[in-house]
Amino acid sequence: MKLKFAALALIFLNAGVAVSSAMEISSDTIDLRQILEAARRDNPEILAASKFWEAAKKRTTQATGLKSPRLDLERMHAPKDQSVTGGAQEKNWAVSQEIPFPSTLILRRGVAAKGAAMAHEAYRAKVREVLARARSTYAMLYLAHKSLEIFGENIELMRRFTKIAQSKYAAGHAGQSDALKAQVELTKMLNMSVMFNQEKEIAQAMLNALLNREADKPLGKPVDPESKKLERTFDDLKTVALARRPQLKEAFFALQRASKSLSLARSEFLPNLMLGYRQRRDAMSGPSRDAMFGFTVPLWFWGPAAMAQEARAEKEMAEAQYQAMRVMTEAELKSALVKAQTVERLIEIYQTSVIPQAEFALKVAEAGYQADKSNFLDLLDAQRSLLNFRLEYYQYIASYQERLAELERVVGRDLDDLGGSDEKE
Repeated sequence: MKLKFAALALIFLNAGVAVSSAMEISSDTIDLRQILEAARRDNPEILAASKFWEAAKKRTTQATGLKSPRLDLERMHAPKDQSVTGGAQEKNWAVSQEIPFPSTLILRRGVAAKGAAMAHEAYRAKVREVLARARSTYAMLYLAHKSLEIFGENIELMRRFTKIAQSKYAAGHAGQSDALKAQVELTKMLNMSVMFNQEKEIAQAMLNALLNREADKPLGKPVDPESKKLERTFDDLKTVALARRPQLKEAFFALQRASKSLSLARSEFLPNLMLGYRQRRDAMSGPSRDAMFGFTVPLWFWGPAAMAQEARAEKEMAEAQYQAMRVMTEAELKSALVKAQTVERLIEIYQTSVIPQAEFALKVAEAGYQADKSNFLDLLDAQRSLLNFRLEYYQYIASYQERLAELERVVGRDLDDLGGSDEKE
């Protein structure tokens, strides 16, 4: 039996190792969806927010709990020459329970429930924040890789130009300055490659931190992010944001909790109830029973009055904070959407006209230089223009991912899943 159990345990252990290894980030290539799933699963900030929400839910049960009942044991009328416990002529026991006014218990539960709802929205907000940071950092890493790629291609191109300039100089068709200029430009590109490699290492460390991994753990090469066209209008996104944004819902639940807290503060004017039961054993009169019902008298009213004034001020503060968050949500949404649409148009312009024209200009300049119809500065200028345009193009692609991340953070949902349920998070 022990051997069977050990075999089963080994099977489950191996299965767990297989699942764990399947969840590992690839060291060859990584895609955005894989990074976002890993961040949602492994990020410690999300885990901490989840545990805070879990703890807040338990406070709802605590809020309706009663104080522990009181048990009294009495020994009375014991002669001086006898012990109190054994010689007492009257032996009593009593139990009593204090119960808040029923509406007070309901209000306490309501306040705790709204606090738990706030914790849930805080957890959702943390998820959106971490996913936005992961998407932006992925875009930084992607840009660094692409920049290194572009500079690698241009280094090879500049080496070819250097050979052309040297051969023309050897044939007496160009001056020595052309070869020197090509060599200076090549050195400059090599230095820039070092800088972009630094950017890659920094982005990789930041992304590893978001995935709860060691900073120097290798990450694969980022693949091109999906270039889906943003087809949502401001009104569509505004409707979703006002209904789903976690920070706005948290402010709304804070307002509801403040309203219930005000009612709870006013309930301090209501009496607490006291129930009691006593059983007596008297040597002379025999056994008897007593029942007791009582209530507190809220005579010192200035304390509850001050509590009610404090709760009213907190409610007014919550109303102002909710309105401020609502207005800010619309402003942030408009800003993020305009920026995303602008970058989207720039990407299309660079794809269809700017980069093709720069590539054609470089070919013309190279052919003209080889045919002695243009000078080396024209060739160098065409090469620099293409290099800058390609870098700007991928900067816009990375910027577009950052703008989408900001949009999803403000809206409170993935843009591909605007109709999904908040309970998924």
